[in-house]
Amino acid sequence: MEAILIGNKYYERALQPIISMELWQQYLTLIKDSIINDYSLRITTYAGGYEHHVSGNCYLFNESLRTILVNGIIFRDQEIIEINRLEDYIISPGI
Repeated sequence: MEAILIGNKYYERALQPIISMELWQQYLTLIKDSIINDYSLRITTYAGGYEHHVSGNCYLFNESLRTILVNGIIFRDQEIIEINRLEDYIISPGI
């Protein structure tokens, strides 16, 4: 029996953080805007050699440690691959 895995598999992991300071500042701006305007974000993370997607309201857990909280899960900046608005992934049905 074969198992179906969701997400891309990464065979190598870079030793340096995935996101730069400039990109982290863009993510901070996006997170703060999502808190003010109350919209959900989709976070793509790297864990266990696979890409994982978590959607929901995002909060800054500790800005100096560069951690965020999404649906009760704390993510460090080294685990984050990408943060986007959830609306970018919603496909409206054809009319």
